[in-house]
Amino acid sequence: MTSDEVVVWSVPLPGAARDGDLALLDDAERARADRYLRPGDRASFVAGRAALRRVLAEHLGVGAGAIVWGRAPCPGCGSERHGPPRIAGPPTPLTFGFSRSGAWALVAVAPSGPVGVDVEALRTLDVRETAALSLSPRESAYVLGLPHEERLRAFHRAWVRKEAVTKAVGVGIATDLRRVDVSPDRTGTVTVRCDAGTGPDTWTVTDLDVGEEAVAALALPGTPRQPAIHARCWGTLESRKGIR
Repeated sequence: MTSDEVVVWSVPLPGAARDGDLALLDDAERARADRYLRPGDRASFVAGRAALRRVLAEHLGVGAGAIVWGRAPCPGCGSERHGPPRIAGPPTPLTFGFSRSGAWALVAVAPSGPVGVDVEALRTLDVRETAALSLSPRESAYVLGLPHEERLRAFHRAWVRKEAVTKAVGVGIATDLRRVDVSPDRTGTVTVRCDAGTGPDTWTVTDLDVGEEAVAALALPGTPRQPAIHARCWGTLESRKGIR
């Protein structure tokens, strides 16, 4: 990876945890896994965390179990107890974003600086009710003005963009999402303003192709020269390396 590129890994999640996945997790991750009541949800969490470790280990040249998690200072209060996640060990400037939903997870790896990614499997919901809680008036008017069969994807496109930005900022969806306008009427790459944190207030958000059953977006600081985005599939690399 060079200083002017970001790599986005798509990771297929198996229906059941594989041998070795749980062994890669630390005590805190295992405790979190145990809080899931449904076996499928627990398997998805374990597989996702193991995949995140394996992807980052590939970039760092270490074993997946050697990665130690930490937190950056919270952009709101400065506390490291609930700030955005970071790699505490081994020492590295690499930053990452992570999201999982349905059968897929995404891991975005950047050479440094903030990065946010989000993926959402398309699911049936009351778009009108949810839009009132999370979309700006302009966004809501656009989404609800679409034919019924187009509303769901448009809403999810707006949602993943907001999630990606607020993750990159470091505040997550604790902020008022109605104040983060992400132009769902436009596809591809959009410029988004979000001043909820202490970092950049302008972000470049790019739609990611994850097939027909999900939507995804990547958020990076808005700069005149944007890094190249490279898409890779972890499943392909696993097959080539014989990872099980």
